[in-house]
Amino acid sequence: MASRWTQAATILPPTIEVCGSRLLPFCLRHRVALDAINSPVLDTEKEMSAEHMLAAVRILSSNELKDLRNTPTLKEKYWFVRLTFSRKELMSEMVKLSIYMQEQSLWPRFWVKDSANSKTDSFPWPLAVVASLCRNGCSLTEAWTMPEAEAIWMHIAHCSASGADISVVSDYEWQAMEKHKKQELEEQRSKTKTT
Repeated sequence: MASRWTQAATILPPTIEVCGSRLLPFCLRHRVALDAINSPVLDTEKEMSAEHMLAAVRILSSNELKDLRNTPTLKEKYWFVRLTFSRKELMSEMVKLSIYMQEQSLWPRFWVKDSANSKTDSFPWPLAVVASLCRNGCSLTEAWTMPEAEAIWMHIAHCSASGADISVVSDYEWQAMEKHKKQELEEQRSKTKTT
C-alpha cells in the first residue's frame, strides 16, 4: 500500500461527477470558498440541501473565483429541481461528494501534543499554508489551486526544514495505534460482558 505522502503527491484529477459536473482536485481555494458560505461539505453536522449541493459543485468544479459569481446555468436549474423534489437523488449525489472528499483527504497525521503548551494563531491556517508555499517558490495560483493534501505536506516539510517541532505519524505507526485501540476496545467489551 502506498504511503499517504505518495498518494498525496501522485493524486490524479478526480473522475467523479456530481450533479453532472466533473470535480477538480480539492484545493485551499475550494476550502476557503466553502467555508465562506458555511457549506455542509465542511461541517457534516449541517443538513445538505439542493442549494448547498449546487453551490458546492460550482465551487469544486472550478479554480476560478469569477465562476462563483455567475448566474445559475440551465444545467444547475435542472439539478436544483431534481434534487429538491427527490430526496433519493440528493442522497445519491451526497454519497458521490462524500467519496470525493474521502479520496482527497490525504493529509499527514500528527502526534497530538499537550494542548496547554500549544499556541493558536490569530490568522487562518489556509493563509499560513499559502504564504509558506509562496515564500518557498510556488506562485500564488499554484499555492491556492494545488491539491490540498499536497499543499499541506509541502507546508509541513517547509516548516520542519525551518526547525519547527512537528511530528508526523508514519503509516506503520498509525496502523499499530489503530490495532492497539481495537484490542483495547475488545478487552473493554469482554470485561463489560463478564460483570
